[in-house]
Amino acid sequence: MNKFQGLKARRAAAAIVTASVLAAGLLSATASMAGSDEFDRKMSSVIGQIKADPSYRKIPLDTSADRQWFYDQSAALFEKKITKAQYVDEGSKKFPGYEASFDKLADLFKAS
Repeated sequence: MNKFQGLKARRAAAAIVTASVLAAGLLSATASMAGSDEFDRKMSSVIGQIKADPSYRKIPLDTSADRQWFYDQSAALFEKKITKAQYVDEGSKKFPGYEASFDKLADLFKAS
């Protein structure tokens, strides 16, 4: 496995773990989610904040494809490759009825 494939595999595994944590409601801080310390810290912060929010509705990330999609979208938002509106819109299309959850996540990912 070359360096690129190893990073891609690590990111895919991190996406599955992250999404599983969010979807299952376990919501404990996890280490090394995205391969960047900055994103790891942000993800841990987001997890902690939604854990403390009883109104947060967990997004049903039941398949590995859903989890990978969620991870990719969240990373893109964090890296400012997409806007909050795009994140919420795409999330609402894929998971109808979860607009408020995506809106909350977007605000948390974008908060300093």
